[in-house]
Amino acid sequence: MSAPPSAAAAALYSFPPADLMTLGVYYYPEAWPAAQWPRDIANIRKLGFEFVHLGEFAWAFLEPTEGAFDFAWLDRVVALAAEQGLKVVLCTPTPAPPVWLTEKSPEVLMVDAAGRRQRHGTRQHACWNVPRYRSYVDKIVHALGRRYGADTRVWGWQLDNELTHYGKEPCFCDACQDSFRAWLKTKYADIGALNRDWGNAFWSQLYQRFDQIRIPNVQEFPAQFNPHAMLDAQRWFAGTAADYLRFQTGILRTYTGHRQWITSNHIHHFPAVNPALNARDFDVVSWTLYPVHGNANRGPLGFRLGDPSVLGFAGDFMRPLNGQHGIMELQPGQVNWGEVNPQPYPGAVRLWILQAFATGAKFVCTYRYRQPLSGAELYHQGIVGPDGVTPTAGGMQFSQAARELAGLRAVATPGAPPPPAYARRQAAILYSYEVRWDLDNHKQNKDWDTYEHLLKYHRALKRVGAPVDVITEEKDFSAYPFLIAPAHQLVDAALVARWQAYAENGGQLVLTCRTGQKDRRGQLWEAAWAAPIHDLIGASIAFYDTLPSPHRAHVSAGGESHAWSTWGDVLAPRADTETLATYADQPYAGEPAAITRRLGRGAVTYIGVDSTSGSLEAQLIREVYARAAVATENFPEGFSVDWRDGLWIATNATEQSHAAPVPANATMLVGTREVPIAGVTIWQEPETRPKMHRKGE
Repeated sequence: MSAPPSAAAAALYSFPPADLMTLGVYYYPEAWPAAQWPRDIANIRKLGFEFVHLGEFAWAFLEPTEGAFDFAWLDRVVALAAEQGLKVVLCTPTPAPPVWLTEKSPEVLMVDAAGRRQRHGTRQHACWNVPRYRSYVDKIVHALGRRYGADTRVWGWQLDNELTHYGKEPCFCDACQDSFRAWLKTKYADIGALNRDWGNAFWSQLYQRFDQIRIPNVQEFPAQFNPHAMLDAQRWFAGTAADYLRFQTGILRTYTGHRQWITSNHIHHFPAVNPALNARDFDVVSWTLYPVHGNANRGPLGFRLGDPSVLGFAGDFMRPLNGQHGIMELQPGQVNWGEVNPQPYPGAVRLWILQAFATGAKFVCTYRYRQPLSGAELYHQGIVGPDGVTPTAGGMQFSQAARELAGLRAVATPGAPPPPAYARRQAAILYSYEVRWDLDNHKQNKDWDTYEHLLKYHRALKRVGAPVDVITEEKDFSAYPFLIAPAHQLVDAALVARWQAYAENGGQLVLTCRTGQKDRRGQLWEAAWAAPIHDLIGASIAFYDTLPSPHRAHVSAGGESHAWSTWGDVLAPRADTETLATYADQPYAGEPAAITRRLGRGAVTYIGVDSTSGSLEAQLIREVYARAAVATENFPEGFSVDWRDGLWIATNATEQSHAAPVPANATMLVGTREVPIAGVTIWQEPETRPKMHRKGE
């Protein structure tokens, strides 16, 4: 197949629909004797992997001294992979600069909130805003592009690795301070505009010049920080990360065009770096997933299975960004860096692989092939154990999934339209990183969890059997019969007008507590509380309440009682608005907590409570579908049924077995009708099976 002429053709070129999803693995040849490379590469292929991922931490081996590049070892590994029929994903090694670089130019090292300059001996310790560091990055990325940008054995590229500072961001070095001030000068016409939008009249925070401003640092403030300054700093930091990835992409494109795809692996739950900002830069969006690394996951077996809504939400967010997504790092077994590091449930790794398949992923890559014998991750399991050859439980599950995917390729129908009943349930969740930042900056209750609030609605939608896209404001709302905007705090008149038009034209709109309280600057309206949405929801919001732990209050809906504590809007509905839930206790007992109203050909529902378990959200989302006369399923939480490429996929991440809704005339492809814990069942219904043609037809 010849190279595509443009980005529009890149997806079909790199990810042919018939391939469905491919499996790959991280391999670190620089960490192992060269004599073992042929054995390891051959075994990777024998286990069923189709690509190998190389080099994201190998800068010291690729450029052992400044300007002296050594590609001979990497050339050999690329050749070994090609001999085995493995595709190659190469990486830019920029998360781990070599010691000669940081020793010669210590100014490239990031500075934390305490003013400490970081040191060599770990990763992500350099600052991508330092011009000197970018000059070094420019050289190594150009060198890699020249060497491999036209190499047909190289399938794609990963830029950097989990671009963050692992909770120590932002960097507070001089280069970052200058970058932040330059960003502010571009955004604001003058210092007076900044003072106005930051509310600097409060506490006499007025600035006279931009050069007086520093990146907000909570360790430098004896009292609360300015939330408007913090919101701008978060916007700036995410923008610098996106710019850094765009900088590397631009270099590689001069050599690769779109013959090789480009991505970067984001940490899906990490709010500081926004993958949506690079959606147009990349051919595919990829992310990191480690479901089991602690003891606080959801459900009785969450510490072994993870929270399925996390994987589902991340996949449903990454997929719509540019239509192509994959998991670049999937947990292969027990890890070493959590507060507690339990063994995954038997079969859990295969479950996660096929859950990713259900979200439409184009690839799943696992970190890593060999368990290390030294270093910070020596307890981190791999596909093979410490002897370098014996597959682990996770390795065997990857091999099983590879065989199953090969079988599915023979019967799938890529591009087939979804069944009509399934398509009618299509929903979107509106997600904004800026809204999340603003909510988290002013929680009002220490137990408020913005991400968990989003997940409650994702879980509710999956329980009714809805396909879900998690979308940004740039997307067309009209493509979705159901649209949920959870706690969408920052709004403007244009967004509210879009919501109104969406409902008037037949959409089912759901807004939730904390929506519409502030403008885009993060300032309250000089009007009634959340005034811009009053006409839309058919009610005003009298006040809100929030309770300290361990206190719980309750709301009643349809005869069911639901506990809450973190947030409750007390509503004052108008005559044409119907009450769905009321407060059962507290001084405002009997007052409305959730409401709905018809609007044009659609409806608007406002759910003013963040329930403790998500039970209220699940009940009211089901009610929204019922009122819209759309038939739904009734799946238990953690049991999902998804559709892709003519295949139905049921995945069970609960603590007991469940029956999959497999029709009697369906063809079973994987698993059984009764889906066990950590089990997967895949089937095909007659109308989506490939038609067989007689010879000559």
